[in-house]
Amino acid sequence: MKVLFIGDVCGKAGREALKNVVPDLRKKEGIDLVITNIENIAHGRGATVDTVNEVMSAGIDFMTAGNHIWRRPDFNELLNGDYPIIRALNYPDDLPGKGYGEIDLGALGKVLVIHLMGWAFMQERTITEPFRAIQAFLNGINHDDYSAIIVDFHAEATSEKLALGFFLDGQVSAVLGTHTHIPTADERIMKNGTAYINDVGMVGPYESVLWVKPEIIFQQNMYPYSPAYEIVEDGKRRFDAVLLDIDSSKSAKSIKRINLIV
Repeated sequence: MKVLFIGDVCGKAGREALKNVVPDLRKKEGIDLVITNIENIAHGRGATVDTVNEVMSAGIDFMTAGNHIWRRPDFNELLNGDYPIIRALNYPDDLPGKGYGEIDLGALGKVLVIHLMGWAFMQERTITEPFRAIQAFLNGINHDDYSAIIVDFHAEATSEKLALGFFLDGQVSAVLGTHTHIPTADERIMKNGTAYINDVGMVGPYESVLWVKPEIIFQQNMYPYSPAYEIVEDGKRRFDAVLLDIDSSKSAKSIKRINLIV
């Protein structure tokens, strides 16, 4: 089974990059499932029904949503409706949506996707500690129901992400970091068969600071005030993803970074 997991998609530039890259990449690599993080697709903050429909038309099958998904009122419809979007598992149960989702790939079986939020430096007051949250969830499922289990760990601290990779090694097919928008070069297959990378990266404006106009970040660092963030919408775009090959035992055979400038 081949799964393409795409890093955080940012604004119009990111949505356009998806449309330019995903359809051809899917055919070229024989990809069975495409997943991406969409918490920043609407002008860099949150998601709307229209922007979600746009990325789905580019060939996205399933989506995860990080801490910024709550910034636009469409979150309720997106998380409680029929859209294939999940929010973090370790948010309170009474919030809209759920922290996991299943994709039925027919003869290839079912894929379980779990979304988890980091604890360190995230300033998310409502989340619970992620290690116990995901272990309790995994203890409550029948692993034989799934051909692959993929975790999107949306977290700030590199050490926390790496620790979760070791913690879940052998329990899931992949632990893939998101949120920091900077692709890391530490992809590996851990000793018990779990694919790991600290951060997949982003899809969006190349000449930007994590999608923000650089001059705004200059001012933020140099003075005790700064203008509101503005997204870069023109120029080159980056496309960061990983391609997973998962075998019949749910173990990862390979993980390959895809880092393009388009």
